[in-house]
Amino acid sequence: MSQSKPRDSTTDSACHVLKGAIVKVLNTPVTISVECNNKVKGRISVEYDQPEKPSQELINKIEEEANLIIKQNLEFKTFKIDRKEAESKYKSNLVNNTYIYDKFPVPESVTELSLVELENWNINCCPAVHLKTTGEIGGIKIGGINHRPAKKELEFRFDIVASAVDATPVKPTGRGAKKAAIVVNEPSVEGPTLKDTNVQYLTQKIIKLVLDSKDNEKELQEQTTLEIEQLLTILKNTSYTNGSQSVIISRK
Repeated sequence: MSQSKPRDSTTDSACHVLKGAIVKVLNTPVTISVECNNKVKGRISVEYDQPEKPSQELINKIEEEANLIIKQNLEFKTFKIDRKEAESKYKSNLVNNTYIYDKFPVPESVTELSLVELENWNINCCPAVHLKTTGEIGGIKIGGINHRPAKKELEFRFDIVASAVDATPVKPTGRGAKKAAIVVNEPSVEGPTLKDTNVQYLTQKIIKLVLDSKDNEKELQEQTTLEIEQLLTILKNTSYTNGSQSVIISRK
């Protein structure tokens, strides 16, 4: 996937997840274009040579498969690799029938590729910043499709919704350490929830981010600050979407 515009890491990561689901259900491995510079919605178009658009049942199946991958909380593995080595390796060892290249040209002068891989799901040449795991996306809701048979193109429009995986409890430290850790039950992937407006859940996650990087001032100032800003942005957007509601779970 190319990077013609500044990309949002959540929406870009969601594109990789959704692409794997599209390929699994429709066997359409070539991406024509993507749009993922918005924090709460995106678009992906793939080559599609069928005269009729996919049925609603297939669209629902694609959404279901994508959210199952989010629920599994797979790691986004990002790495650099020699171009010739990558082309040789992934030509014969396809990942879920996805390719490192789509219809985005990579200049011949580029000798080292930046790849992002979801094990057994998707691999792609993409220099953008991605999330650490699929669970951080929340959830994906396909808002609609555009079928352009003359161009042999199928476009998916999708929204980022609050959903997905269970929060990993963080052991309390310092004052109040005797209190039980907050437990957030796993929501269903069938529809949006308000996980991202759960104040205790987000507080625990931010505490964990800070504690994990407390011995590395540079990481704390750069990466951790960015991740906290992303969490708070999701909180704001999701609150607006759901009528500014927040979920408060009290534990004694």
